[in-house]
Amino acid sequence: MGNNSITQETKKMYISSEYPDGMSVDFYGYEVMGYYIQRICTFFSVYAVHIRLLYILITLCILTMLVLFVMFMRQIRLKNRMDAHLKAVRTDLFAGFKQVLTAEHSLTVEMLEMACNMTLDRIREVYNTRAVGWVIAEISMDMSRKLDNIPNLEPLCAMLGVKALYEKELFNKNRVFFTLQYLVNMHLRASAGLLALYIHHHNNKIRYLARMCYIISTEEDSFKYLMEDLNEPMNLWRPMTLHRLFAWLRANNKQMPQFLVYARVLKNEESAAFMINEVAYWGNEKEKAKLNEFFLSPKLLCRKAALNAVSLLHDEKQEQMAVDLYDQQPESIRQEILRVVSAIKSGRHTQFLVRAFRTATSKTTRELALTSLYAYGEEGRSTFELLRHDLNENEKDRKLMAQIDAVDILNQMRTL
Repeated sequence: MGNNSITQETKKMYISSEYPDGMSVDFYGYEVMGYYIQRICTFFSVYAVHIRLLYILITLCILTMLVLFVMFMRQIRLKNRMDAHLKAVRTDLFAGFKQVLTAEHSLTVEMLEMACNMTLDRIREVYNTRAVGWVIAEISMDMSRKLDNIPNLEPLCAMLGVKALYEKELFNKNRVFFTLQYLVNMHLRASAGLLALYIHHHNNKIRYLARMCYIISTEEDSFKYLMEDLNEPMNLWRPMTLHRLFAWLRANNKQMPQFLVYARVLKNEESAAFMINEVAYWGNEKEKAKLNEFFLSPKLLCRKAALNAVSLLHDEKQEQMAVDLYDQQPESIRQEILRVVSAIKSGRHTQFLVRAFRTATSKTTRELALTSLYAYGEEGRSTFELLRHDLNENEKDRKLMAQIDAVDILNQMRTL
């Protein structure tokens, strides 16, 4: 009994602490929290209300900074981990993926395993699907500079689960913008049901990408949203992406848009000019032959685009039509016609260049006519020299000719 009472007294000494107010704190219960809250309230009770609020704000700021710091460090750690994993994927699988994508035969599991020196199950088990998708996207973007169609790209993405991952993210509305970017850049098909979630999205970037993906993924009425999209203002990335998309459609013998039909009805002048310019790359022969119909278009950008397309096609017949309409054009379009003549170099318009030089009212037009004449073959060069020694030419024109000659000499020295 005596030992028992000593033990109870010892426990009280360690468990409880006596304070001047006569109260004790049980450190094995919730009373300790109440005690410290009471102490804090007692400490702040002597201060004015605005001082208390200031202390609370400072405390909240400190806690917020600590939370943000922890989140930031966590993101850095995750990024470093993903970078290391991505590096491992590049090291182990890059060469194998490239070999598969450049192969002439259709992809099989055996072909992939032989190229990567690893089983398909092993690839799926060891490597993160998102990192695998990034590496495949890098290879495909690099290859698309030379090839418009990579037949084994979609089967490879399907085999490794990359396509399923992208569809899952679209379904879960996770990383939608980046997912649609990968689908469009790699020309991967997605189900129309998933794309329907984003075809009318309030975010215009997501909406445009979803509609481009719709063109890739559907066979009938693929361009049902194209007119609406082209009538809206275009960012720089959109015409670039559309240009690649049209290249893919042509390489896969897919239905192409009627470029000149769109150009005639579009209200957006920049989009209309873009569609005219695309005729030089992807238009059919009938469309290429009708570019001259836009030489007198009320939209000046369309005139420039048509002339640029003729220049790219080196169409001498339509070049002559442009020269015949030279006098009916404003100064900016006259300069475009001179560029067309200079680019095609048919050799039939030496005197036209001389006339353009003598009748030009703009200094830029005069310089462009002389520069074109200087580079217009042997006949153009000899005519340029005749003009240089013509006593009717004034001192300013002779200085301009000397400058053109000097620039050509400098260009020749740079190429040596």
